[in-house]
Amino acid sequence: MTTYSGKTIEEAIANGLKDLSLTRDQASVAVKVQPRNGFFGIGRKLAQVEITKKEEPKTEENNQASVKIVNQTFTVAGFDQAPTEDEDSEEQNEEKLQDIVTDLSTYLNDVIDAMGFEHTLSTDLKNHHSLYVNIDTAEEKQSLLIGRHGRTINAMQGLAQIYVNRLGANNLNVVLDIANYRARRSEALAQLAEKTARNAIANGKPVYLNPMPAFERKEIHNVLADNDHVITYSTGREPHRVIVVAPK
Repeated sequence: MTTYSGKTIEEAIANGLKDLSLTRDQASVAVKVQPRNGFFGIGRKLAQVEITKKEEPKTEENNQASVKIVNQTFTVAGFDQAPTEDEDSEEQNEEKLQDIVTDLSTYLNDVIDAMGFEHTLSTDLKNHHSLYVNIDTAEEKQSLLIGRHGRTINAMQGLAQIYVNRLGANNLNVVLDIANYRARRSEALAQLAEKTARNAIANGKPVYLNPMPAFERKEIHNVLADNDHVITYSTGREPHRVIVVAPK
């Protein structure tokens, strides 16, 4: 089994058939990597296919022998039946998700390398809906990758989310973190929410917070959801959408 590359799947197949001196009918083709133009010029990939020569047709005698074997029941480690379609589908989805995580890691590595930072990435797929990506870099570089009020890491997280969505993982939520920044930011947002609520109640007027990304606005909403004295809502258009804390 040999792997061949090309800008398109058709080109990769043509390269393989020419090298192996086979016609299309004589070859079995398995697509290993779909071609990708990349995102903002980063992450470009060639198509890759594996090509093998098809086996010669079996004789009638061999076919009869094969039928006898197929009709037998084999028991391995206590199992006497093939995997169900649901099990096969679940395994395929798991493999696809792992491929997406690998592709995203490659993309993020390319982005951070292009920014000039030495780093390592680690990923934790907590379930089929949440992917935690930690970026480990030198301590003196951490604040640069995080950015003022988290703008740089939030921008990279936004790119990562768009990237996995483009790969078909629309239900996968990506969280990028550096030096436990997300936990520290969540604590700061909770304190901000409580302080803002007290100000709104004391002054009897709504308080408008600075623009922040949707996932941070959601944290403010959640912190004050059980507060009987204020309501929260968002107003404006992205990227200038703000959260408002108003007395009831």
